Amino acid sequence: MKGRQWARVLAYVSGLVNQELLLQVEYLAAENRILRAHLPDRLRLTNEERSTLAEIARRLGRKGLEKVAAVARPDTILGWFRKLIAQKFDGSKYLLSRQAGYES
Repeated sequence: MKGRQWARVLAYVSGLVNQELLLQVEYLAAENRILRAHLPDRLRLTNEERSTLAEIARRLGRKGLEKVAAVARPDTILGWFRKLIAQKFDGSKYLLSRQAGYES
């Protein structure tokens, strides 16, 4: 019996936390829409900003991204992630460090 009571309390508390997080996300999405309305037509992002959005977008997935993406289309943001991964494994950092070693 006591195990069931703890399970009910835990379910209640986790439900409250989940509801609060959903409200925070809803607020932030509305705030984003309002702020975007005040920005110029095209927003220019740095590579670091693109990387940040791409990493989060990958975890969110295409369907989740379609609900919240406002900076660019979901396909574009996921494309940024693919480029980020490609750069990670293309060996360019290795080549740059080797070239720097030869120059000095």
